[in-house]
Amino acid sequence: MRPAPKRFILTFASLACCSAACLVAQEMAAVAPEEKPPTVERFEEPAVPSAGQTNGADFRFTYPVRDAESNSIYTEANPPATGDLPSSSESVVPTVAPSAEPTRTAAEANAPAESASEVDLELAEETLIGEENLPQQPWPDIGEGRFEKRPFRYSFAVNEGYNSNVNGTSTDQVESLYTSIAAGADYAFGSSRLKLGIHFDAAIEFYYNNEQLQNDGLFPTITLGLDANYDATSRLVLSFVNSTALLSQPNFSAGTGGPSNYQGAYVTSSTTLTALYEWSEKFNTVSSYAPFVTYYLEPTGDDLSYFEQTLGQQFVFNWKPLTQLVAEYRFNIRNYFELTDYNSLGNYALLGINQKLGKRAELVFRGGAEQRISQNPVAGGTYNYIGPFGELNFSYEFGERTSVSLNSRYGTTGTGVNNYSLNEQFLLGLSASHRFGRRLTVGAVANIQNNRYAQPGGTVDGVDLTPSFSYNILNLGLNVGYFLIPDRWSLQAGYNYTTLISGNTDQQADYTQNVIFLGTQLDF
Repeated sequence: MRPAPKRFILTFASLACCSAACLVAQEMAAVAPEEKPPTVERFEEPAVPSAGQTNGADFRFTYPVRDAESNSIYTEANPPATGDLPSSSESVVPTVAPSAEPTRTAAEANAPAESASEVDLELAEETLIGEENLPQQPWPDIGEGRFEKRPFRYSFAVNEGYNSNVNGTSTDQVESLYTSIAAGADYAFGSSRLKLGIHFDAAIEFYYNNEQLQNDGLFPTITLGLDANYDATSRLVLSFVNSTALLSQPNFSAGTGGPSNYQGAYVTSSTTLTALYEWSEKFNTVSSYAPFVTYYLEPTGDDLSYFEQTLGQQFVFNWKPLTQLVAEYRFNIRNYFELTDYNSLGNYALLGINQKLGKRAELVFRGGAEQRISQNPVAGGTYNYIGPFGELNFSYEFGERTSVSLNSRYGTTGTGVNNYSLNEQFLLGLSASHRFGRRLTVGAVANIQNNRYAQPGGTVDGVDLTPSFSYNILNLGLNVGYFLIPDRWSLQAGYNYTTLISGNTDQQADYTQNVIFLGTQLDF
């Protein structure tokens, strides 16, 4: 039987006062001859349900009750014997005679004497509640929520900036000043078994030179991040991670087949569901399901909207305390909303390692082969692609002030060019940040992409509509923040440079873009 919660035991004094009040009420009632004596409530054992059934009506909370006259304690689960119940002229609160005093050792006999009330309380607890059910310190965690005093974090920012090529084109470039207003919120909560987090950001950019821009120069950005981790059992851990965004400009850090230049507003959403099960100290498995969608809201790119799903199964061997060896299989289906002859499916066979490099560093690597069966949107039929696949992710924190991360990937992604059903992409992303003292922070990012298109069978009437070509993207960013009030109010400045260099401008035009901004941010 679970011990009585501590918060109920701490209410003995209040229960004693209630018992005394009941005693006075009963004595006053006994003076009036026309009223019947009160009926004593008896606690009965609940009826045993049939096999395989439960009786919700029989469920009761168990709590201790103190008798005001004898200072004895009983619980609802351990009521006194019937013969010990008081008569109608006595208190309606049942009492229990204290058990015989246990034999004391010599050391206990020489111990300082305790008060009578403390001895009676200890004897009653040991006799009626049971020594094995006495509360232990510290109290065990039963999964109740542990909330911070301030689980919410908010931010608000206003920036003024300049964009040299808003549409990201090689001709008819539009340069403009702009104003950006942004707000964000973070919320983290949970218990020892359940961890939950929510992150939300929203921003709107208004470009003043908007005659050649869509939506009168209003470019929205909304991002929502959700994560949850639940220890279902001592062996099973479930997790959920989602990132959904409404974007207007390309996101080169994602590397998931998004646009390389401005295609209008689009939505991208990435979700990962995983279940980790520990079969033994040395072996566990990780099963995952990861849907991903890129959907264009403007007619300039809606033909290339697609939805893909990935099923994964990892077999993990705990080789050393900080080293895990991994064998993994993935199955991927990629479907386009409009261009159904661009669909494909893929199989991945991978080996890898999860390596902890101390308390602050971690490296995750997967490498192997990818097979993909794609439809040919030009010549019809299908063709089989087999090529290498690799992922390398690394993160390191130098104390509390400096952090560095690297993300890289080589494999196929959704296409961003007409007549080609897939893109062989190499992605490398680097980021670093450092805080100088309490006021100055500096962050830098570098994203490099190589996108290669090679699709056979694209010749129609002697013209090759799908010639092999590639293009490279370099995206660099530098941000500086200075806190006027530490961790509260800061001045922000930044510069971002993007260039696309194409090997075939008929298939993909090249361009250069420069963005600079200055503003302020409030965190609370």
